Amino acid sequence: EKACLCVGLANASYLENNIPIKGQEQGVVICPGPNMAYFDKEVSLFNMMQHIYGKASVLANVNRPNMFVKELKMYMAYLQNEITTVSEDITSKQIKKWEAFKNNLLEGITYYQELFVSSISNENKQIQEELGIYKQELTALMIPEMEPV
Repeated sequence: EKACLCVGLANASYLENNIPIKGQEQGVVICPGPNMAYFDKEVSLFNMMQHIYGKASVLANVNRPNMFVKELKMYMAYLQNEITTVSEDITSKQIKKWEAFKNNLLEGITYYQELFVSSISNENKQIQEELGIYKQELTALMIPEMEPV
């Protein structure tokens, strides 16, 4: 069911404070992000604030992937799927799109490698290794060429 996110998020406060909801009542809307996967229990607002500001951790598993690496992995899977599931004859437009997509990902990898190189933390060393692996995989990804007519 579709709902306005802004209204749905505000409705929780209205209901909690017995404030009448103007317009159409649509209940409370929550907006969980992808990081929800790393939480395994309800926590108090105080504990969540401690977590947000780095004074405590409420995560079930602290070994979670870097957000940029995770997003890169999704984009690589998307590109691979686009290339392998093409059902009709490949056009030069598709090839240009795939090459641009691949080059954009490679440029992004290089950008993040340079960004993280200045850090000496162990986490960033792991990120560097993962970026290097994905760069190799992406470089090896073959984009089909048009067959001569």
